[in-house]
Amino acid sequence: MKPVHLRNLQTLIHSHRRPVLAALGTLLLGTGVVAFGVSPTLPDAAQWPVRQVVETMDTPLAEPALTASAPEFLIHQSQLTRRDDSLQALLKRLGVDDREAQSFLARDTTSRLLLTGASGKLASVTRTPEGRLSTLSVRWVDADKQRVSRLVVERQDIGFNARLEQPTPRRLVRFGSLTIRSSFYAATDQADIPDAIAAQTVEAFSGDLDFQHDLRRGTRVNLVYEAFELDGEILFTGQLLGAEIQHGRETHQAMWFQAPGKAGEFVSLDGASQRRAYLASPLAFSRVTSSYGPRIHPVFGGQKAHKGTDYGAPTGTPIRTVADGVVSFASRQGGYGNYVVIQHPDKAATAYAHLERIAVRVGQRVQQGQTIGTVGSTGTATGPNLHFEYLVKGVQTNPSRISSDSLVSTVAVAQLPGFKQEAKTIREQLAMAASVALADAQ
Repeated sequence: MKPVHLRNLQTLIHSHRRPVLAALGTLLLGTGVVAFGVSPTLPDAAQWPVRQVVETMDTPLAEPALTASAPEFLIHQSQLTRRDDSLQALLKRLGVDDREAQSFLARDTTSRLLLTGASGKLASVTRTPEGRLSTLSVRWVDADKQRVSRLVVERQDIGFNARLEQPTPRRLVRFGSLTIRSSFYAATDQADIPDAIAAQTVEAFSGDLDFQHDLRRGTRVNLVYEAFELDGEILFTGQLLGAEIQHGRETHQAMWFQAPGKAGEFVSLDGASQRRAYLASPLAFSRVTSSYGPRIHPVFGGQKAHKGTDYGAPTGTPIRTVADGVVSFASRQGGYGNYVVIQHPDKAATAYAHLERIAVRVGQRVQQGQTIGTVGSTGTATGPNLHFEYLVKGVQTNPSRISSDSLVSTVAVAQLPGFKQEAKTIREQLAMAASVALADAQ
């Protein structure tokens, strides 16, 4: 066999590079032999020499000092004021331990508003972890006057400064929708409808509907109302703007309308006033425990004519007159207990018995819906209830006739400026409230 010279071999490989590389790859894969190479040109790092250098510094390194502009760590904390709160007790609950602040709050006239008046004010502080007060803010709300007040106390370079603010809440229009399963009140609670809006809903339809008897399971109620927000929180509600009640095949709609220079009222969306001569019931919410007609007397037994309607309600529930009129009797009357009779312009009269408290006097003029007393159990009664009578020409008549005898107020607003546009807006908003509820249900 002839020897192969190295130079000739290199020339051969160089001229046939690809076939040679393919053959070598196949050979290595087939035999499972793989070679890895490590370049020996770099020395081992573990064998490198190590040298320590020590030099003397002329001035030591200074630690960085905290400057006055460094942010101070503050804690934010809130509490509601309590009826029996003292200044010291409130500050302690807020984590404030600051004699200078306590002294200022005790002697400053404006700061004394912190604990005057009703309890339940929202008190908020920013303070250091050690209890040093930075700011104090106290907010309270007068929902009846739709007014918000806020006391602000701030630490200054020297001492504290206090001021009283009255911020203006932002008005919002909110939608609500509910389906009655057991009662109207239970449904409003479940749907988070404020009590004030629920009460206005009853008022809007009080001449047409008895909310205890007419609203059955499955009745849908859609609402549009005002709410007022400050600092991201709803503080109180305002006016019910529109309402719709759908039960069975009937739909009742109402809206609030106030013509320029006149008092506002609930009207239908076609402009007819919702006000009737008589309300459907003397109680906003109740249940009928005994209807007009013959019955077994609950105290004396035996069948007797029951010449009114009994409404069951908790003691102290407000009783309202169902129509305008003049009080002709307001005193105790035998088995009726505390008893009130009101004469109305159409010569009819209504009577209210078993009252816990009488809130009117003989000769006083009263307006429809005005509170004349509270539910009680005086006289011959087995428990708190209101015995209600409707008298026509002095004769006790079935109170259910009130709705049919009640004439619709003749006040019409359909032609007043701005009404049609407002009615159109309310229709659209009620439709939105219904569609939102439908989407939530799905």
